Amino acid sequence: MVSITDNQPMIGRQLFDVITSGMYDNPLMIFREYVQNSADSIDLAVSQGALIMKDARISIELHGNDRSITIQDNGLGLSNGEAHFILKSLGCSPKEGTTQRGFRGIGRLGGLAYCSELKFETRASINEDVAVISWDRLAIEKLAAETDRFVSLMETVEKVSMVSLRPANDNDLDHFFKVTLINVKRFHADVLMNVKVVTDYLAQVAPVSYREEHFQWAPLIYEYLAKVSDFRCYEISVNNRKVMRPYFNSFAINTKLSDRVDNIEFFTFNGVDNTPIALGWYAKTNFYGSITTQQNISGIRIRLGNIEVGGQQFLDSMYSERRFAGWQIGEIHILNNRLKPNARRDDFEQSPDYELFIEQTAFLCRHLSALCRKSSTQRFAHIRVENTLNEIEYLFGGTSIFLDEKHYELAINRAQVTLKKIQSMSNNNVPYELKKKYYELKDKIEKRDDNPVYLTTYLDETMMLNHFNQKTLFTHIAKSIIDSYDKSNSAEEILNMIVTDFSLSK
Repeated sequence: MVSITDNQPMIGRQLFDVITSGMYDNPLMIFREYVQNSADSIDLAVSQGALIMKDARISIELHGNDRSITIQDNGLGLSNGEAHFILKSLGCSPKEGTTQRGFRGIGRLGGLAYCSELKFETRASINEDVAVISWDRLAIEKLAAETDRFVSLMETVEKVSMVSLRPANDNDLDHFFKVTLINVKRFHADVLMNVKVVTDYLAQVAPVSYREEHFQWAPLIYEYLAKVSDFRCYEISVNNRKVMRPYFNSFAINTKLSDRVDNIEFFTFNGVDNTPIALGWYAKTNFYGSITTQQNISGIRIRLGNIEVGGQQFLDSMYSERRFAGWQIGEIHILNNRLKPNARRDDFEQSPDYELFIEQTAFLCRHLSALCRKSSTQRFAHIRVENTLNEIEYLFGGTSIFLDEKHYELAINRAQVTLKKIQSMSNNNVPYELKKKYYELKDKIEKRDDNPVYLTTYLDETMMLNHFNQKTLFTHIAKSIIDSYDKSNSAEEILNMIVTDFSLSK
């Protein structure tokens, strides 16, 4: 048991558990963390002239045979003189106070929760050896079993980590940083070793390019986001497959319905000093409904340094109906680190700027909710109109039977009144095919060129009705009316159903 002999504060081993096993609720988040560190390293290399951006690479390899994962970049790396100190230190990142994305110095150990050994290898010059630091998960578990004594954080770090230098080999780049997860656990359906799952995840959260050949709005978005100082896209690959943003001009709502991006709307959020704090865009679509989750594009995503913060559900509660969040496509990019993400990058730290950001985000979501509601109302109106036109088309399609000429004229008058009520269909929001059908039917009814069939010329009493006495005939007609009432749209349709019954008995 711990014996407290003085008033000196103690930092125990449990804190190490928090920054490893307790860091992320989704194992895939470790890829975001390591990609973030790689992007920062590449930025430093470019700024110091050690690398040009077009040659920058972040390579992820999933090795199923030996259950290992490697994440490597050709960024600036760490020199032999600083690597061991920085990589063994916790919570004192040299990025603090800079414009780089990572700044707490704890996220790099997140991968230790999912493997037996976590290894970092790096160098900053071709003239150096490779600095290596390994973290041993089994050693951590052994320390955790020692419940009869106090184990400090410092003792934990010393016992579970090992530092060394090794000579460079032919596979080592001139300057690089490499992370290796050894003996990766089978965790959460083994998502860490699934190439498609990892690629799809990074396509959403990582700082990668839009597919300009499939997403025509990409050049406009690039031009608008050029004002974001840390908006950069990096070449990232998973098992040699290039990762790209998943946006396309067209997308599926469900297996039967698709939609497309008709335009892009840009917007700006201001901070407490009335200067821009974030820039964003959203897709103007027909807002038919929730986009299928398999496409990985739904939701207005928040990004800092072009890396997602908070996930696709981050803004769901701000819509008038949560379902409308899944109807959206878009992004909000934080400007110049004006907002600081929390340690898990699932939200931001509280600040006056953040309060204003939330207010403006809520206003945006209300606006988008209104667009969804308007679209939904219009869509149901179009469905009602389409059903009405189908009924008129059926009535005057040449197969309907009318009692006599007077009944036919009455049906014509009713159809003209109905068509007059939906004359507003000339507005631009109505689908072309629906407009076309409207005007074709209107013209047909005005010309009366449907050659109506009257009951008196259709029925052959001697052939069709001689099997029925009056009581049976009346019962049969009454039963037909009752059976057809809920299935029909008009009196004429019921009449046709009754006559069809008789014609079949001919």
